[in-house]
Amino acid sequence: MAGSTPPSHLDGEFEEVHYLADRASGLKAIVVLHDTSLGPALGGIRCARFADEGAALEEALELARTMTLKCLLAELPAGGGKAIVLDHDGMDRPAAFEALGAFIERLGGRFFTAGDLGTTEQDLRAVARTTRHVATRDHGVDEELSARTAEGVFIAAGTALDLLGVAAWHGQRIAIQGLGSIGSRLAMLARRAGARVFGSDVSAASAGNTSDTMPITLVDPDRLWEVDCEVFAPCAGSRILDERTIARLRCRIVCGSANRQLDTPECGELLAQRGILYAPDLLVNAGAVILGSTPALHGFEPPSDLSGIGRRLREVLVESRATQVAPHRIALARAERRLEEARAKRQSAAAG
Repeated sequence: MAGSTPPSHLDGEFEEVHYLADRASGLKAIVVLHDTSLGPALGGIRCARFADEGAALEEALELARTMTLKCLLAELPAGGGKAIVLDHDGMDRPAAFEALGAFIERLGGRFFTAGDLGTTEQDLRAVARTTRHVATRDHGVDEELSARTAEGVFIAAGTALDLLGVAAWHGQRIAIQGLGSIGSRLAMLARRAGARVFGSDVSAASAGNTSDTMPITLVDPDRLWEVDCEVFAPCAGSRILDERTIARLRCRIVCGSANRQLDTPECGELLAQRGILYAPDLLVNAGAVILGSTPALHGFEPPSDLSGIGRRLREVLVESRATQVAPHRIALARAERRLEEARAKRQSAAAG
């Protein structure tokens, strides 16, 4: 209709949006390539049930753009993408993921994928039967990428502690929300460094498994917000930091692996008003992307460690102190500036 505002995926912000439907397998999927100005779009395959296709599209668009910004902050020659598989009862799962892989192969390397929420190793093997552009344990990718994410978060939290004048972890307290593969590994790193660890998980099994392997204090999930600690580490759900939960925090630092921790951008200012140092998730949870992207980025030599996460976070936090601008605003501005520069350079090269 004349004069109407086009949907965000039609206004030029996203390079490609593909809707897939394979009648034989029952595959229903959306594949988004947000930006490939510097290199291939990296992004995992998420498999979940959605209220409708619009909700799935909204999530795919947001996650693809977020991945571009994460790659740019991590100084990788890559952009972001996302694949969303709409799970439903009529889907032949192995055949559906093979069909998805065949489509990814047709993209010619512009999209490189891996696992994400709801996707199993068996699913990834099915994808790998029809495409080379997927990270699996059989494709030379470190099977402990969750450990790399935890390591990056641990380095970032240590950097934030150092900026607050705390030189060592020994005796410090960390409250970890979510004791899955990443949260439990973060707990292990903190324990080895001499920290006191508090943890919670909505899954009693996950909480029990972690407490069986190391001495931590388990806390009811709803009470973890109020644990007196130096570091609160969200390692589970998205948009968990809102006006209500921020008011309950008893920490000095928020630093965790969960994506999209802030319910709204304004919640970053709420943390700052309470004197809580926020380590932006876009920056600190990139360990798996940094060390797991090697198969996709031909000719790129990945760093030998994740110390760059600490360096980049320190730069953001120091600038935040100097300007009184919340850290998440600074990190986002840096990423968007790099995106503009990459797009301008690509356009200039194309023009001749």
